[in-house]
Amino acid sequence: MKILESLRHKLNKNAELSGQEKKTNKIINAFLEKTNPDVHLRNVGGYGIMAIYKGKEKGKNVLLRADIDGLNIPLYGCLKTNDQSQKPECKVQSSELKVQNNYSHRCGHDGHAAILCGLAMRYGKKRPEKGDVILLFQPAEETGEGAAAVINDEQFKNIKIDAAFALHNLPGYARHQIVIKKGCFASASLGLKLVFEGATSHASQPEKGNNPQIVVTTLLDAFQKKYENLKKDKYNTILTVTHVSIGEKTFGVTPGYAEIWLTLRSQDDEALKRLTESTVALSEYVAKEFKLKFTHNIHEAFSATMNSGAETDAVEKAAQELKLSVKKINNPFPWSEDFGRFGNIIPACLFGLGCGLEHEPLHSPNYEFEDEIIDTGIEVFEKIVERLGIEELRN
Repeated sequence: MKILESLRHKLNKNAELSGQEKKTNKIINAFLEKTNPDVHLRNVGGYGIMAIYKGKEKGKNVLLRADIDGLNIPLYGCLKTNDQSQKPECKVQSSELKVQNNYSHRCGHDGHAAILCGLAMRYGKKRPEKGDVILLFQPAEETGEGAAAVINDEQFKNIKIDAAFALHNLPGYARHQIVIKKGCFASASLGLKLVFEGATSHASQPEKGNNPQIVVTTLLDAFQKKYENLKKDKYNTILTVTHVSIGEKTFGVTPGYAEIWLTLRSQDDEALKRLTESTVALSEYVAKEFKLKFTHNIHEAFSATMNSGAETDAVEKAAQELKLSVKKINNPFPWSEDFGRFGNIIPACLFGLGCGLEHEPLHSPNYEFEDEIIDTGIEVFEKIVERLGIEELRN
């Protein structure tokens, strides 16, 4: 549908980082106003939006969620020239690239939002038969902060929700294919920053300072061994060093400060908690041995996304009725999704929507959402709501 494609492209050009989705909020709110929702909440958990379309009769109230934040990957526009060299970011022949925006939707959140707006159009014209449909446009998914902010918002707390669903487009899977799994669908993860403070000295007298170098090298070796041992863990727990810094860029001063950044992942929230605690305890012990001040911070924490059996079955049956290919995966995805927070409080299911076997991967600078799958996403969500209404009638 051209109107949704145009909306998606507009959102793409105005992509904003997590927690900064002011223009995105304005664009989506303006679109939703035309559909006359029964309830329209414009700022939930920050720049989040909720639009509720009340059913003709009472039934299960279903939450459908889309994420709306972008990434710190520039969006390029193309300037046509006589040089016919092909740039990968461009869909026209060009040799020059002009930055249109410092940010972009290289994860497809613009497409997810367009799908929910398509549902708003449909429910605006014809309300659901049974139960309310709650469309949630969630901010700050990429940092793992948005779902918690929404859940803690009093506006959200006042709404009765019986089930929650979300989708994520998936490169590497056939276009329009529905990807499902009961239980853990996507891993829990968090960023762990370890900070060590000692004392600088003149580089000619290192003994007069307290250099964190030995602590850093000791821990990096220990973390590598821990990584190797974790390969045998049944929860596919992973420890990855992502950044290390020590001292300043100088030849005359020994280091007095160091940081190690880690990403920890697991298919189980408790296993991730244990890994975090053991990593912090080891770091604290080694720092204490060398008389360094030690602190740590946790960033971008995501819960494991756990799909309930009944909700996953509802997605599968909806896809089958639409004659869509269904792929049941055996192992959870190693990446994380903020939708997991909703699964902690509501029966929920996150499923995948294939966007092409040869498609550029998520977060790639060459990635772009496939407009062709917008209608598929709308139809699957609509069929899920319809099926839950039918099951409510049977009960």
